[in-house]
Amino acid sequence: MNGNLRRSLLAVPASSAKMVEKSKGLACDQILFDLEDSVAPNEKASARANLIKLFSSKPVFRARYISIRINATGTPYFKDDLAALAQIPSDALFSIVLPKVEKANEIDLLGGALLIDAQIESAAGLANVESIAAHPHCLSLSYGPLDFAADLGAALDDLSEGELKEFTLYPLMKILVAARASGKLAFDGPEVDIRNSDKFAQGATRVRALGFDGKWVIHPDQIELCNEIFTPSDSEYQSASELIAKYESAKSQGLGAITDGDLMIDEASLRSAAKIVARHQAFNSN
Repeated sequence: MNGNLRRSLLAVPASSAKMVEKSKGLACDQILFDLEDSVAPNEKASARANLIKLFSSKPVFRARYISIRINATGTPYFKDDLAALAQIPSDALFSIVLPKVEKANEIDLLGGALLIDAQIESAAGLANVESIAAHPHCLSLSYGPLDFAADLGAALDDLSEGELKEFTLYPLMKILVAARASGKLAFDGPEVDIRNSDKFAQGATRVRALGFDGKWVIHPDQIELCNEIFTPSDSEYQSASELIAKYESAKSQGLGAITDGDLMIDEASLRSAAKIVARHQAFNSN
C-alpha cells in the first residue's frame, strides 16, 4: 500500500475502548489511533495497553489504512510509546503519525522500518518543512492549526473569517508546496466544531481547491462529507474525460494547444484533468 487513497483521516483516542471498537466499521480511509493530545497523561499507559490488546486479536477494519499517532519526540512519553509499538505486529500498521515534527532527523529516532505521516504544528516545523518532506520515510505532511496558532501566540477567536483565511494560507501553501516537491501527500488538520457541518464543508472545500489530498476528522459524522468533498464528482470526471479526449484528438493532428469555447487547453490542462480522472476512478473502484 502506497497510501495514495486517503481523503478522510479519523483520529480515535486510544484511551477509549468504546471508540476503538466502533472505529472498526467506519468508512474513513485511515484510522489514526491517538496516544497524544486526546489522551490525558494519566491515561497514556492504559491507552498503550488498549492498542497492544487490540492488535493481538488481529482485528479487521473497514478503513484501508491503520496508523498510530504517538507522542512527540521531545516528550517524556515518547520512549514508552516506542516500547508499546515494539509489541504490535509490524504488518498491522500502515504508518506512524509523528506530531510536532520540527526537524527531519526526528524521524530517524523511530528506526528505519517505520513509515511516517508527519504533522507540522510549529514555526520551527514550518521553517524546516522542505527537509522534513524530503525524508525518505516521510509519507505525508499534515497541518496542525491549533498547535501552530498556539506556537505563534495567535488569538484565532479574535480574527474575522477573512483574517483567519489569510492567517492559514501561508502555512497551508508552504506545507503543500513542500509535500508536492518531494512527491508526498498533504492533509489539512481537523475542524474542532464537530457539529458544524457547514463550517467543515467550507474548510474542506477550500483546501481541496488549493490542492490538498484530504483532511483530518475527529468525529464519525464528518467522514462521509469529507470523502464526498475530496472525491471528484461525476460531472467533474465527465468534464475532465472530455477535455482529455479533445486534447488528444488535437495532438494527433499536430496541435500543441486548442481552444474550447473561451478556454485554452494545453499540457497543463491535460495534467490537471488526468489527476481528476485518476482520483475519481481510484476512489470509485474501491
